[in-house]
Amino acid sequence: MTEEGQPPVFDRGPNAICFTCGGFKKISDPRLYMIQATDDLTTGMTLAEWRGCPQCGGEGILTGIRPPV
Repeated sequence: MTEEGQPPVFDRGPNAICFTCGGFKKISDPRLYMIQATDDLTTGMTLAEWRGCPQCGGEGILTGIRPPV
């Protein structure tokens, strides 16, 4: 219990799911690659690589943010 007029401290929670990765802990980083299928045909193809979420740092949650009640 806190003193009168002091806001509560949320060090350990409640936490909110990361808005950027949705709790998946990584996000897709699409890149365009040139792939040569045959000697005559060269085509562009988008492939997705995974990288850690920059907002939550790979935790999947954001501490200190209170979810809406």
